[in-house]
Amino acid sequence: TFNGEIIICQRGVIARVAKSFNVAGGGGGMLLYNPTLLGLATDNHLIPSVHLENDAGAALLDFMGTHSGVMGMFTAGTATTVQGDVMAAFSSRGGPAQILGVNKPDVTAPGVQILAGHSPMPATVEGGLPGELFQAIQGTSMSAPHVADAAVLLKDMHPNWTPGQIKSALMTSAVVAGVTKEDGVTPADPFDFGAGRIDLSDAGKVGFTFDETAADYTALQNELWNANYPSLYVPVMPGQITVQRTAHSEVKGRRCWTTWVTAPPDVTVKIPKVICINGGADKAFSITVDARFVPLGEVRHAMIEFKFAKSTLHFPISFVRREPIVALDKTCDPASFPEHGTTDCTITIANNAFSPATVDLQDRLPNKLKLVDGSVVGATQVNKRLLTFNGTLLAAGAPQIDVAPGASPAGYLSLTLFGVPPLNCSGSCDDTGFNFSVASRGGVRYNETVYNTVGMASNGFVQLGGLTSATANNQNLPNPNAPNNVLAPFWSDLHPLGGDGLGGGRMFAAFLSDGVNTWLVLEWKDVFEFGGSVPRYSFQVWLRTGGAVQDLSYTYGRLDGTGAGNRATVGAENADGTIGDSYYFDGAGTFPALGMDLVVSSVPGTPGETHTITFTARGEDHGAWTNCALMTSDRFFGTNIACFSGEVTE
Repeated sequence: TFNGEIIICQRGVIARVAKSFNVAGGGGGMLLYNPTLLGLATDNHLIPSVHLENDAGAALLDFMGTHSGVMGMFTAGTATTVQGDVMAAFSSRGGPAQILGVNKPDVTAPGVQILAGHSPMPATVEGGLPGELFQAIQGTSMSAPHVADAAVLLKDMHPNWTPGQIKSALMTSAVVAGVTKEDGVTPADPFDFGAGRIDLSDAGKVGFTFDETAADYTALQNELWNANYPSLYVPVMPGQITVQRTAHSEVKGRRCWTTWVTAPPDVTVKIPKVICINGGADKAFSITVDARFVPLGEVRHAMIEFKFAKSTLHFPISFVRREPIVALDKTCDPASFPEHGTTDCTITIANNAFSPATVDLQDRLPNKLKLVDGSVVGATQVNKRLLTFNGTLLAAGAPQIDVAPGASPAGYLSLTLFGVPPLNCSGSCDDTGFNFSVASRGGVRYNETVYNTVGMASNGFVQLGGLTSATANNQNLPNPNAPNNVLAPFWSDLHPLGGDGLGGGRMFAAFLSDGVNTWLVLEWKDVFEFGGSVPRYSFQVWLRTGGAVQDLSYTYGRLDGTGAGNRATVGAENADGTIGDSYYFDGAGTFPALGMDLVVSSVPGTPGETHTITFTARGEDHGAWTNCALMTSDRFFGTNIACFSGEVTE
């Protein structure tokens, strides 16, 4: 209990205002410090409160640890100027896991300490002190209205603009310079802010826009980097790509824009140095990005600037260097050898696609090397420095995941029969879950991988590797959208009983053994649909531990309905949501019957065809050299480039 003290609290676990509500039970004030760099925000607290960044918090804790009888008092605040254009720590970021061909976010906008309306009668304690009509607030809920209102103003200025032109204007005119990450020092990048922070002083007078039709977006949904978008993102950069953009002039007269490129030293961006557009006309141009020297797995960002007089428009470029579905590798041994000596080189092409791949490869040796006549195997020698290969490689065999009737170890065997206590949801048990370690028991094998963590979601599904989401939004499996690696005995909007007294039914987990094998058994027993008390559902997942054999099954003890809103998924999928099976989905397929067991089986894929090229090269002149093989295919976008570097010594 407190008696007028100023209480020091660490931010996290529960809402900031909820902490001041708890302290208000007897405390006179609160100092809330960030455990890590999170940024400072303002709240509608119930008692006098001060927020401290992590460095100030650490200093406060050090001071308190070395002093006793510390007294404090709150004085009137002093208005100070703070640094602007700092990304909030909570701001949603993009990143290399994005699979769409466009980078998100598109832009950023003010979203911290925004003066906004406030309900005078908050529904929960997190709403703060009652009676307040306004407060300073932060979040996507503040940033998004800035962008929406900016779009409305642009539409008023340019009634004929399409949504795409409005987006283009906001993106290309956005502020980039001076926008930092949450530390206030490190420059932000397109994964933080997209094209930058919106700037209405320039957005309405851009010299040109990029636009695309809804029909073209649909047609290009699997290759959105080719859409006429005001940025470029390539999730799988094979080495080199070329895209086209078409700019539409928004002015009456002809303008010639000078282009400037900012890129890391291992990235080359080629674009016409000058782009001239007649008033009201369109102008198409190409952008080529060469990233052959960027290591696999790494991210790079670049920026194109279009300059005319005092106007500057921006076009961000981001990509992840990755091996495409048809892999290419090149090595030479030895890498270093004397002049007139030789090295033996190998080029390997591997088709990992589930369809045949037609490839076209060429390898042009640098001036310091020449091919040894007659040494080329697996390709055609064109001249002293050039070899080529054209051909079709057989497809890889796709792995399979199947959910079908079978036998579980014991059918539906409620864990309550063994005295297993229910899992405890201290608060709400809606859209939540639990993770269980199986590492000490050898893990659980699924789809040729052994997992040491198993996640159980209240909404009737399991994730191998641990929960990343407990969403009630069931999917038709497979689905590349998160969550992935899902086992779904009955994925629907369910609501087990929680500590808040809402929901019904319980969740259980235990290890059961027949004396030879052991299974982790996860049970949902008599659980409610969200928002009601009937119908109810009882079902289990049995997962054999030990890691040697895949033994996964579903079994059912009660099925009063067909899922919340008649929506439910019974199925399974792999780790990236590309392979799987829906035994039942939202009315399609076969609904499981009482007493039925379903078994999840998987068959590993088979590798596709590999083609190997070998040749011998002779050193013609001393010095360092780099030799790159270039390959295109009908199975991926761009040019796959594999390079090898060495030296001809004197």
